[in-house]
Amino acid sequence: MTSAHQQILNTLAGKSSNKQAIYENTLRHFESIKGILRGMAHAWNDEMQKRDPRVEIEYKDKNKFECSLKFSGDTLGLVMHTNIFTFDSQHFVHKSQRVKENSMRAYFGQIQLYNFLSDSFKYNRMQDGGQLLARIFVDGESHFFVDGKQQFGFLYNNLDQQILNEAELENILTLAVQYSLNEDLMAPPYEEVSQVVLGQFLMEHSGAGLKTAKRLGFMGES
Repeated sequence: MTSAHQQILNTLAGKSSNKQAIYENTLRHFESIKGILRGMAHAWNDEMQKRDPRVEIEYKDKNKFECSLKFSGDTLGLVMHTNIFTFDSQHFVHKSQRVKENSMRAYFGQIQLYNFLSDSFKYNRMQDGGQLLARIFVDGESHFFVDGKQQFGFLYNNLDQQILNEAELENILTLAVQYSLNEDLMAPPYEEVSQVVLGQFLMEHSGAGLKTAKRLGFMGES
């Protein structure tokens, strides 16, 4: 066996095995997220039936890597990315003691949290925008950090100390729901919507409606 072949096998045994372990760990946490959301939907829906049965709360398990929680006019969509990521040399993860001790700890699985309008799904409005609220990055030993909107930008950035578990996941999901509820749908300035092309007009009267979003943001998974 040549030295080049040996080097390839060493890389596969090291980096690739590490990435596989991270993928499996991320998937395990994503399954926990599904369980938490399912429990939230059940408990909240029971309570809302007493207060106002018109308010719909529904959990959907779409596939192995995607699920959602609908709470009235908002839907929280969660996606686990199937790939493993690292960061450029200036990123703060490379300054953590864990990564300095072992460069294999600079690789992470990723879970993304999006906020969409529930009507975007109901009426199949494929051009509607949504917001990427947060990204959860977790390594093979469950150390994690989160980046994203508002509190997500600073609450979960202690990679050396933070361990992802069900309690942390429930806190993150609760924050995402609260953020979504606090972000109201704003009517755009008249000047921005004073003209419409025929196709948009026809879509509106076909039931699909004009393109709608709380804020400019996520437009589709690449």
